[in-house]
Amino acid sequence: MVKSKNSAALAAIFVFMSFSLQANVSGMRFISHRGESRDAPENTMAAFRLSRERGVFGFECDVYLTADNEIICLHDQTLERTAGVSGKPSDFTLAEIKKLDAGSWKGQQFAGERIPALAETLALAQDGKEIYVEIKCGTPIIPRLIEVMAAEPKATPERVVFICFNREVVAALRQQLPAYRVYWLSGVKQKEDGSLSPSAQDVLAVLKKTGAHGIDIQGHGAAAQKLIDKDFVKTIKDAGFSFHVWTINDAARAAELAALGAETVTTDCGAELNQVLQGGPGRRR
Repeated sequence: MVKSKNSAALAAIFVFMSFSLQANVSGMRFISHRGESRDAPENTMAAFRLSRERGVFGFECDVYLTADNEIICLHDQTLERTAGVSGKPSDFTLAEIKKLDAGSWKGQQFAGERIPALAETLALAQDGKEIYVEIKCGTPIIPRLIEVMAAEPKATPERVVFICFNREVVAALRQQLPAYRVYWLSGVKQKEDGSLSPSAQDVLAVLKKTGAHGIDIQGHGAAAQKLIDKDFVKTIKDAGFSFHVWTINDAARAAELAALGAETVTTDCGAELNQVLQGGPGRRR
């Protein structure tokens, strides 16, 4: 009987917390990090499709150039961790990369999953959803990127967003693909003197110099929790820029950032956070 009462109490607390969190995040949108990467192999069509099937607002992919000037979805600088082959994407042709197994590391149910070309990924673009494309290399990728974008009619400016840490790439994207949104990516760190970087003014300086539409900033970790407060977000948004955060898997932290004004949260578990915080479609397999 005591156990039953305890279970009922815990359930009631969970329901209360869920409703409390939902009250603060009505406008929050989630971006599946490398697809729904908690449950499927990152940067594969399986992960991207799972994000779509689960009704998550958007998904993110990372891209590199191959030896034959094609663009593939991969996060790391080498193929070793997810495909079991040493070497960089630029060491292989697309055809050679397509022979690699990029799913078995996540589980045998994903054996034979391939590394997709960006063109395949963009075919999933649709109204009311977004695809975040993170450029992991330098400006030489942009001419081929322009060709790939032009070849996919679904990849409209309303559906595709570019993100990058490299300021030169951000500026080049704004100049050469002016119809598309581009966000500058930034980490957060605490310096030896105790100060936090980047300051809101530092962010504004970069956004103005590069022409970026907004910032997509690290939201996890002690330094980020200290740096990102109401004034920090307000300073950036009042200047006319959008504010986004990566990578948050904790519902309470996501709700906190939403309350501060974050417009999207990138996460490994988009459907799960969507269910907990907004009562939307949840995780299912």
